[in-house]
Amino acid sequence: MNEKNPLRNIIETKYYYKGHIGNLRVDMVRFPSGSVKPREILEHRPCVAVLPVTETGRIVLIKQYRHAVDEEIFEIPAGIMEEGEEPRASACRELREETGFKPGKLEEIAEIYTSPGFCDEKIHIYIATELSVSPLQQDDDEFIKTFDFSVEELEKMIAEGKIADGKTLLAYYWYRAVCAR
Repeated sequence: MNEKNPLRNIIETKYYYKGHIGNLRVDMVRFPSGSVKPREILEHRPCVAVLPVTETGRIVLIKQYRHAVDEEIFEIPAGIMEEGEEPRASACRELREETGFKPGKLEEIAEIYTSPGFCDEKIHIYIATELSVSPLQQDDDEFIKTFDFSVEELEKMIAEGKIADGKTLLAYYWYRAVCAR
């Protein structure tokens, strides 16, 4: 048994793919019952996401095509942390690349695992305020459109199923609960 976590007892690990964003492995795990079962794991690089709020209280979202779901979706700016980059610096960079805004104030509101049943992806989520124009060049594989919405507009979009991205919903509902009372 693993001394750090007695529930974790990996008998064998086999990697099937190693990529830029993540790796796919299969662990054979012995459970406390004695049974041995495979567990597919996607190892994912750490990420950041930012909920940008303008001085007038409008929320900035981006719309981009996401190949995994074969749709253009609305979401908060987000991206993978670069090697050796701290989460706060990564959040500022991603915000500037994807929206053209630099935050005057940046507060971390959560660290979440997106799908811990099969993936170790962790996202550091921030709220950005006191925005100023300071664009960076977008990545060459991103085709992003930027929009800003009132809270009422976002509520309607969510009710109509036009926003389904988990990190965006979490950040928005945190904002509604804590900031927009």
